[in-house]
Amino acid sequence: MAFPALTILPLSVTIIGAAFAIVIFNHYFSTRRRPHELMWGIAFLLFAVAAATQVYADVTGGWTPLLGRTYYLAGAVLNVGFLALGTIYLLFPRRVANLVFGIVLLLTLASTFIVFTVPVDAGALAIKGNVDWKAFFSVDTTPRWLAALFSGIGSIMVIAGALWSGLVFWRKGIMRQRMIGVFLLAAGTLIVGLGGTLKGALHSDDFLYPTMAVGVVIMFIGYLQTIRTSPAIQASTVQPAPERTPTSH
Repeated sequence: MAFPALTILPLSVTIIGAAFAIVIFNHYFSTRRRPHELMWGIAFLLFAVAAATQVYADVTGGWTPLLGRTYYLAGAVLNVGFLALGTIYLLFPRRVANLVFGIVLLLTLASTFIVFTVPVDAGALAIKGNVDWKAFFSVDTTPRWLAALFSGIGSIMVIAGALWSGLVFWRKGIMRQRMIGVFLLAAGTLIVGLGGTLKGALHSDDFLYPTMAVGVVIMFIGYLQTIRTSPAIQASTVQPAPERTPTSH
């Protein structure tokens, strides 16, 4: 079975996304199980799933409706939304984050149902190579609005969260690592979004997977920054040795 040369790009995103998701999930289950890590792990896994569908379609010689629907749901609709949800859990009170989680969960269920039931343009899917996202809204535009909702609002939340946290942490002089991490997450999100925009404008994946690979790596570096312990916190956890009182001899 032939292995197309251009498949190296989505394959690299598959491996990178899956590896990073494993690292995040491992840290989540082995520590205090912080919700933002779980959401980010899901987001990285979704990046890997979307890229994996491209790899499978390249290797097997074409797209099927099931592959295309999975690609669209994971890559165009859900991933940035879960990335934003993780940022909300990191920066906002748990009560607020739980409320947003409930909304995202309902939208995820609705999106899954819609994407897997909406009519698909078989002609667009039959084109060998890059899948045309218009195959999913040539008849019904609902998936298009779902992608805009998740990606648009999700990107705004990630970027706004980065700016807000940067201002707060900078003014208070605290949590420098977390501030850097959130900024890197926002930068990675913008880079991935740029690839999706170029795909839609040029109808080509030539820029999609390189930008996705770079963006996912930057986001993972940002995640690593958020779990670093600041020197101030480290110093505060070191208990000074008790003073020895002089004894009389």
